[in-house]
Amino acid sequence: MKAKYFKSGLLFAAFAMLFAACDSDRDDNPVLGPNHTASEFVLNESPLSEQYIQLSADNTVKLTWSQPNYGVNTPVNYKVQVGLVENGNVKWSDNYLETGFTTCSANISGEEIAKAICQIDGFATEDDYVDMGFREVAMRVLANIQTTSQQEVEGTAIVSNYVTFKHMAAYCMIPTKGTLWVIGSCCGWPEPSQGNKQTLVDGGWFIEETEIGSNVFKGIVDMPEGDLTFRFYTKLTGWDGGDSYGFKVEDEATEITLTNGAYSGKGMTGKGSWFIAGFPGGKMELTVDRNNNNVNFQLLN
Repeated sequence: MKAKYFKSGLLFAAFAMLFAACDSDRDDNPVLGPNHTASEFVLNESPLSEQYIQLSADNTVKLTWSQPNYGVNTPVNYKVQVGLVENGNVKWSDNYLETGFTTCSANISGEEIAKAICQIDGFATEDDYVDMGFREVAMRVLANIQTTSQQEVEGTAIVSNYVTFKHMAAYCMIPTKGTLWVIGSCCGWPEPSQGNKQTLVDGGWFIEETEIGSNVFKGIVDMPEGDLTFRFYTKLTGWDGGDSYGFKVEDEATEITLTNGAYSGKGMTGKGSWFIAGFPGGKMELTVDRNNNNVNFQLLN
């Protein structure tokens, strides 16, 4: 019998951050006794547990479970933890998956599961990654009650049994800091392509996120003397990859002025470059906050 491969619509369920109203000044709020421990919390076996599941950023795996019995009618929060089964033992990920739930049936992206598996395997960078193929993957659910300030009510946490997927394969999902590539007259206008990546890295023509996922980029670039034109690229996908970031949408250079060696302004997705006439040359600190599209350039010497 041929193994069936599922590449979409497969993933597992998790827990969510919700809040249980526990204000003592309301007579109609449920009151938890001194022992908040729940019972009857069962994670159901998946009908896909024996199938071959190749995780991807586009698929999900579904889990269902019973609601813990806390003895009162109150919202419950759930999160899922992933583990690898090795010689009959489960090695669990350090953290629960980021996405949480408040229902007893949920789907989570394959991306989150793959990320957890890579963490268990100890892959810190993309260069470390090795394709480990299909393996037995375990999942379990944590339930608890939370206050309106997202604090766990003491004594309400309970962990379900675990279920396994016999044949599940991850992929390289290792969080890294994002990069903005500096492209312009400063580096000879090389095409922002993978073929030029090493040249850009060796020349220091890039700035990085301050923290993973912060969307704030900062770095120091040694700019040459003379008329200076540059913009940024979020990915090395070519001139028309749609990943350029500059002064404006149109592919035109706009002159800016450094005041006491500094410039502050706005950026946007587009090919409009910043132009500085007669730049004296030297190291310039570039900061791009893509959350609010603020940019700051500071000449350091």
